[in-house]
Amino acid sequence: MIEIGTMSALLAISEGEMVSEMVVALLASTQISRFIRIGKAQGRSLKQRLQRWRHQVNDTIAHTPVPPVLEQEFLLYQHFISLSLARLVAELPTLLSALERGSDFADEGRQLAHQLVDHPTEGARRLMLEKWRASLVGALLRLQQELAEAERLRLQQELEEQIGASEELEQVLDPQRRTAGGLWNLAQGRWQPASLVLIRQYAAMLRKEPMLQEIADSMGRSLHDSEQLQRPQPQPTLIQEPVLSDDVPDDLVGIHPANDLMRMLPSEAVMLGVPELELEFYRRYLERRLLSYQARGTLPRHQLLPRTTDRGDEELQPMGPVIVCIDTSGSMGGYPEQCAKALALALLQLALTEQRRCFVMLFSTDVATFELTDANGLDEAQRFLAMTFNGGTDLLPCLSATLQQLQAPGFALADVLVISDFIAQRLPASLVELMDRQRGRGTRFNAVAMSRHAKPALLRVFDKSWLLDCGLRGRLLRRWLRS
Repeated sequence: MIEIGTMSALLAISEGEMVSEMVVALLASTQISRFIRIGKAQGRSLKQRLQRWRHQVNDTIAHTPVPPVLEQEFLLYQHFISLSLARLVAELPTLLSALERGSDFADEGRQLAHQLVDHPTEGARRLMLEKWRASLVGALLRLQQELAEAERLRLQQELEEQIGASEELEQVLDPQRRTAGGLWNLAQGRWQPASLVLIRQYAAMLRKEPMLQEIADSMGRSLHDSEQLQRPQPQPTLIQEPVLSDDVPDDLVGIHPANDLMRMLPSEAVMLGVPELELEFYRRYLERRLLSYQARGTLPRHQLLPRTTDRGDEELQPMGPVIVCIDTSGSMGGYPEQCAKALALALLQLALTEQRRCFVMLFSTDVATFELTDANGLDEAQRFLAMTFNGGTDLLPCLSATLQQLQAPGFALADVLVISDFIAQRLPASLVELMDRQRGRGTRFNAVAMSRHAKPALLRVFDKSWLLDCGLRGRLLRRWLRS
C-alpha cells in the first residue's frame, strides 16, 4: 500500500506550503487572532502550538494510505512512463481501458491517445505522460487538501473551545492578567464544562473570605527572593559563528526544486525544445519546481551570538513548586472544606503567576496527589474540587510523602502549606529533623489552622501559621471586622 508521502516524493510534490496556508487560515480566525493580540505570552504559546501542529499534520498526511483507485492509476503511470514509444502505442488500448475505471484523466487521455496514434512522435509521448502526471498531481493535491482542511477544522474548534475556557478562567481567577498566559496552558489539556462550574464556585468563596487571598499572596516568593535579584548578573559574551547561505556556490549539496535558471538541470531545459511541453516548463518555473543543483557556502561575514558565562552557584535558581497538603478528615467537612479548596485555588493562581508547578496532596489515612499545572490541570482540579472530606486526621503520612517528594530534582525553593484543624498528635522528632534539613534547600513550611482548637505545639513546627476559625463565632467576627 502506497502512502501519500511516498507518492508525493515520486511525483516531486511539496505539501509543506499547503499546510502552511492552513496555519495562516487558522491565524485569520477572528477569535484566535484577537486572543493572540491580547497578550504576548499566550500568543507566543499559541503560535508554538500551531508550528507543532504543522509538523504533525505533515507527518499524518505523509503516512496516510492513498485510495486504492488512485494507487492503481499511479502504478499504471509508473509502468507506462518506462515504455518506449512503440511499446506505449501498442499498449494504449489497455491503458484507456484501465483509465475508464474512475480516473480523472480518462477523457483527456483518450484524446491524447488518438493524437499519439495519428502522430507517433516522442514529443506527443512526453506530452501525454506529462498531462497524465499533472492529473495525478491534481488528484493527490486534492486529497491532501481534504485531509489538511479536516485537520484544520478540528484544531480550530479545539482552539476556540480552549480560548473560551481560558478567557472564562481569566475572568474568574485572574482579572488583572498576572499569570502571563498560564491559564491558557491550563486550558489546553482535557477538561469538562463542569470544571469551570466548580472553579467559579470556589472563586466566589475567595471573594467571600478575603483572608484566604491574603494568605496566598503572602506566600509569594517575589519579596523573599529580592536579594537574589539584586545580585550582579554575568554579562553575555559574543562569539563569532560563520553564516551558511544557499546563495554562495561553494559546494553542491544536492538537488532541490527551485526556479534558478542558472542551476537548473539540463533535463529540465529539454522541455523548452518541445512545443507541447513549453507551457509545462513555464508552469514549473512559476511554481519553483524546476529540478536544480543546490549549492551552499559560507558568507564572508560572521554572526555574533550571545553566550552567558557559567557562574555556577551564583546563578539564580528557579522557584520550586507550591505544595498544598489538605486534611480531609470528617471534622474538616462543610465550611472548612470550602475554605481549603478556595485557598488551593488561590495558590494555583499564585503558582501560575510565578510560573511554578502546583501540587495538591489530600490526606486522611491515605495520601492522594493532584498536579494542577500539568497538561490536564483542569481535569485534575475538577476531581479535587468535587471530592468530599470524611476521613480521619493523620499528618504523618502526608508530611512524609511531601518530604520524599521534595528530594526530587526541581523541588528546591518549594513552598509547602498544610491546611488542617490541627487536632492531632504531635509529630515525631525524626520528621521535624527532616523538615529542618529541607529548610536548608530553601523550602518553607507554612500552616493554616481551620479551628481555634488547633494545638499550638503542632503549629510551632512550621515557619509561619495562620488561624482561620471556620466556626460560626470566627465567621461572624471576620464579617463584623470587614463591615
